[in-house]
Amino acid sequence: MIRVTSTLIVHRPERILYYLPEITDEVKQCIADGVCPPALEPYLYRFGTYDEAGLFFLPEEIQKDNSEKGIVGIEYRKDDVTVEVPEFLPSVVLPACHVVIQDITYENQLDEERLQEVISYARREKNDRSKFYRYVEGGLVAAFSVKEKLRVMYEIKLVNEPKQFLNNGCEDYTKEELYHRAYYDIITGFNNWSWMWECLLTYYLGSVKDYAFVHFDIKDFKMVNELYNHHAGNDLLLHITQNIAKHNDWIYYGARCHNDNFALMIKDMPEDETKEKLSAFFEEISRLDVNPAYRIYYRCGVVSMRYAMNMGETVADYAKMAQATGTRINETEILFYTNEMHEDILWGKQLKAYLDTAIRSDEFLVYLQPKMDIESESISGAEALIRWNYKHKGLMPPYRFIPYFEADDSIIKVDEVVLHKVCAKLKEWKEKGYSLFPISVNLSRKHMEQFGLADHLVGIVDSYGVDHSLIEFELTESAAYDNQKYMVSVLHELKSKGFLISMDDFGTGYSSFGLLKDMPLDTLKIDKSFVDLIAVEEEPNKNKIILGHIISMAKDLGIHCLAEGAEEYAQVVALRELGCETIQGYYYSKPIDVESFEEQYILYKYIKRRKEMFIMRKA
Repeated sequence: MIRVTSTLIVHRPERILYYLPEITDEVKQCIADGVCPPALEPYLYRFGTYDEAGLFFLPEEIQKDNSEKGIVGIEYRKDDVTVEVPEFLPSVVLPACHVVIQDITYENQLDEERLQEVISYARREKNDRSKFYRYVEGGLVAAFSVKEKLRVMYEIKLVNEPKQFLNNGCEDYTKEELYHRAYYDIITGFNNWSWMWECLLTYYLGSVKDYAFVHFDIKDFKMVNELYNHHAGNDLLLHITQNIAKHNDWIYYGARCHNDNFALMIKDMPEDETKEKLSAFFEEISRLDVNPAYRIYYRCGVVSMRYAMNMGETVADYAKMAQATGTRINETEILFYTNEMHEDILWGKQLKAYLDTAIRSDEFLVYLQPKMDIESESISGAEALIRWNYKHKGLMPPYRFIPYFEADDSIIKVDEVVLHKVCAKLKEWKEKGYSLFPISVNLSRKHMEQFGLADHLVGIVDSYGVDHSLIEFELTESAAYDNQKYMVSVLHELKSKGFLISMDDFGTGYSSFGLLKDMPLDTLKIDKSFVDLIAVEEEPNKNKIILGHIISMAKDLGIHCLAEGAEEYAQVVALRELGCETIQGYYYSKPIDVESFEEQYILYKYIKRRKEMFIMRKA
C-alpha cells in the first residue's frame, strides 16, 4: 500500500545539479534503499546542498545524456564560493520553479520498478492543496529515500498564486486578516495558542478570577489521518472545537494550540467534579463521523487553581507535565498535577542527564533469572534483567529508573548495555567450554522503531562471536505499536537472522490474538496475573480455563509456552497439568547476579557433565 503522509509546496531558486556520469543498477538500488551512492557520500549534508542524493528526471529542454531515464545527483546552491562542490562530476543548472514535495510510505522492498510506481502515484494523488496548482507535464521530477519514507518532488504551476501558500508581505493583508491570522487557527477557525497565551496573562482583568488549566491531545491522532485521510482528521479537530464552545458554562476559554493539542481554562471545581465534567466532555468527542465504531481516546493534564495562580503563562508546562505521565492505551486519561509529580519529573530528567556517565562508569549490572523445564525441572534458558548500582552506592529498584527511560529513546541505550553484557558473558562461557542455552533480552518499543535495527543488532552479537540462536529478543506485547505491520516485518527480519523471538506479558494488551497469527514467535510468555490465581480453589476457576485455552492455542500454532511469576508448588502443578512447558518465577529462583547464576547453573551443569564423561570413559 502507498500513502502520502505530508505535502509541502516550496519555491526552489535557480540551483546546480551535480550528477554521476553513469547510473548502474547498484546506484539505483542505493537510492531505493535510502543509501547515498559512495561517490556522492563525501558531499552529503554539506552547506549549500538541498535534500539527499536523489534520482532526477529533468525537463526535456535541459536533459543531459540519458537523463530521460533518470540521473543520480545532489542539488547545490548556485554561484556560492563558500560551498565545496564535487567539481569532478558533470553538472546542469536547474531553473527556479515551484515544487510539491510529498512524503510517501510504502510496503515491501522499493526496487526500481516499485520506485517508478510510487513516483507515478505521487503525481496523480489529489490532496487538500492540489486545487492551488497543476502538475507541469515534462517538468522536473525527483525522488529521495528518507528513512522508511520516499520523498517525491515534482514541478508545479501555481494557480492564481494563492496568498496562503506564498510568502507575501504584510501589505497584502487587511488589519482584520492579519488579526485573524495572529489569533485564530487556520483549519478550525478556533482560537490558537497566541490567543490563549494572552488570556493567561490578562484573565484577572476580566470576569474570571479562579480557574483550572487543562491541556490535552488525541492519542494516536496520526492513525486517524493514515486510516481515514486528513479530511477526517480535520473534521475531528473541528468537532472538538465546536464542543469546547458548546460548554461555555464551565469552559471559560479554549484554544487549539498546534497539531492535535488543545488548551482550556475551566471553572475551578473540586477534583472529582472536574474529572466528571472532563470525562463527559471527552465521551462526546470520542467517535469519528466517517466510522462511529472507531474509538478516539485522549490524554489530559489538569492544573488546579491552587497551583495555577502563581504560574501565569508557565501553567501550560505544568499541565503538560501531568499529561506526559499518561501511559495507558485504549482509554482516556485525566491526570492532575501535583508537587510530587513535579519532583518526579525532575528526577527523571536528572537520571537521563546522568545516563551516559553511568554507562561509562559501568554502573549497570545484569541479573539473570533462570527458565526451568517443567517436566525435568532442569534449566533451559534465562532472562537478562537490568540493575543499576547508582553511583556505585547500592542497587536502585528498577521502578525508579526504567519508566523514565521508556518515555524516550534513552531506553535504547539501556537495552544495548544489557545485550553487550549478555554477549560478553556468553563469549566467556563458550571459551571455557561451558554448556550454553538461550538468554533473552528485552527489546523496547523505542528500539523497534529504529531504522536498520536487525543489521545493527547482528553487528553487536557478531562482534562477540556469539551464535544467534543463543539470543532471544523479548518483545513487550502490552506496548501498543503505532505501526504493527512494520513491527512484524522487523521481527521476521530478526527471525531470518537466526534469533529467537518471544512475546512478554501475553494477555495484558489489547491485540494479543490478532498479532499471534502474524508474529514469528518461538515463545509466548504468559503474564503473571493469570498464574497468580490459577491454583485458587473455586469452581469454575476462570483463570485456569482461559490459561488452558491460551496454552492449547499456542501449541496448535507451534509456539512454546512459558509462564511467568510462579511462586507456589500448587501453581507449578496446575501449569504442568495444562501442558505449559517452561516456568520462570520465584518458585525456582529470583533474578540473581551473573556470578551466582554461573556458580549455581553453569558450573554445576559443567561439573556434572564432566563427571558423566569420566564415568563413561572409565566404563
